[in-house]
Amino acid sequence: MRTLRSQVRWIMIAIVVLFVLSVFGMYGFDGARRGRPQAGEGGDYVVAEIDGKPVMRSALDQSVRNYVERMNVREIKPEDIPHLYQATLESLVINHRLALEAEQSGLKATDAELDAAVREVSEQFPTREAFMQYLDQTGVKMAAFRDNLATQIVQQKMVERASAGVAVTDEETLDFYEKTKALFFHSPAGYRMDYARLKNEAAAVGIVEAVEAGTEWKAVWESVVSDDIIERTPETGPVFVAESNFKEQLAVFADLEIGKIGGPALITSDDYFIGVKREKVEETTVPFDEVSGDVKALLTEEKRREAQSTFFRELRGKASVVIHDFELFPKPEAPKSPVVEEASPDVAPESGETEKK
Repeated sequence: MRTLRSQVRWIMIAIVVLFVLSVFGMYGFDGARRGRPQAGEGGDYVVAEIDGKPVMRSALDQSVRNYVERMNVREIKPEDIPHLYQATLESLVINHRLALEAEQSGLKATDAELDAAVREVSEQFPTREAFMQYLDQTGVKMAAFRDNLATQIVQQKMVERASAGVAVTDEETLDFYEKTKALFFHSPAGYRMDYARLKNEAAAVGIVEAVEAGTEWKAVWESVVSDDIIERTPETGPVFVAESNFKEQLAVFADLEIGKIGGPALITSDDYFIGVKREKVEETTVPFDEVSGDVKALLTEEKRREAQSTFFRELRGKASVVIHDFELFPKPEAPKSPVVEEASPDVAPESGETEKK
């Protein structure tokens, strides 16, 4: 997830829900189709029902605005709006079920947890006084604020409990390492090189001659027109180039001695490559013992996410959602017609069939 404006872990359970929804996708809605209801006073009306409780259009609109702000959504297109409504409604559904489960769980927030949560929230303000002033201006009493935090803490415990028993075996860790060793833990042979690509062949030849004459690599660029440079080694120094890159247009660099400059090699039209091998880098593979802890931590976190995703799916499955205004949400995809393959004219009818004349 992106960094959110509010970084308070205890009270961001809704964002956890939204994140999980983004991982395993949105669900369809159950319930009978109904026509769009008439707006009541102020244009407000019931958009949907969650377990029989109405969701007003005004409340859903406000939740969408909160969702967009918290998730840092930018450049919203008209076709995105129905999906935003759907994602937001789904988050309301899961939060509703999560609240019910939390009430029935018997879990409690300790005074120490509440004090830590209040402190974490207050630290988002310049001073403690500014925090208290904000509560006063919004009409929120500290007792009510702590009650709300207690609810959120219990809900967070519910989410954490869903993945509390997750464990990764040594066999799973080793299996992942062996299957991904070439991708994550292996480095091919190659060289650390200073290199450059230039548009102008004459400029490339001039640099090669200057370096061969003893001019330092970094100093030679003072006389080169910047418009001629496509790219070159960063100021941080040489970069790694795998041996496998020294073929076709760069084949001339395959046998280049350490410390010698090679090129210019024509890559494409007006693209000339020059380079100096600085150091040989041998092929290496990080041993399992050195990375086993990191691999196990990675797999454990992945299993936690899967367990929490399952928990949220189960919560959603327990909810009854009836949509009253289908115009707000994405239209269901029409079922695809089955493809009927016509038999070739020279295919004989199967046994038992009578060929029609």
